[in-house]
Amino acid sequence: MDAERYAALKGQIDHLYSLTGTGQWDKVEALLTDDFKIVEAETLPFGGVYEGKGALQALFTKVFAFWEDPALDYKDIAISEDNIIVLLSFHATSRFNGERLEMPLCEVFHLRDGKFSGITPYYFDTAAICRATGTPVDR
Repeated sequence: MDAERYAALKGQIDHLYSLTGTGQWDKVEALLTDDFKIVEAETLPFGGVYEGKGALQALFTKVFAFWEDPALDYKDIAISEDNIIVLLSFHATSRFNGERLEMPLCEVFHLRDGKFSGITPYYFDTAAICRATGTPVDR
């Protein structure tokens, strides 16, 4: 991949993170395909499949209801033709028990025709998230 395409895609992912972080959902939706899909691990308290242009907002609303002061620390990025892989560190305080959680997170963004067609997140320890949110680990 050439440096120009890499820079453009990195800028696109940075822009998406900025828009979601500030709740600019109309602008977020413009970056997504109509059939956009997020697949979260079923064992998470917010697990399942979220579909459509409103999927990110629906997921954010559900996820952040469990946390106070959530933050993502951007670590690294890898880009291929159809995917952007972002390595992050997730930090938040549980609204359930006050536990401060910090863990590695990898988000794979899927691309199609210049737009985001989906996201597949991979949390380092889903059981720790369940414990911090009061969700049974063995669901």
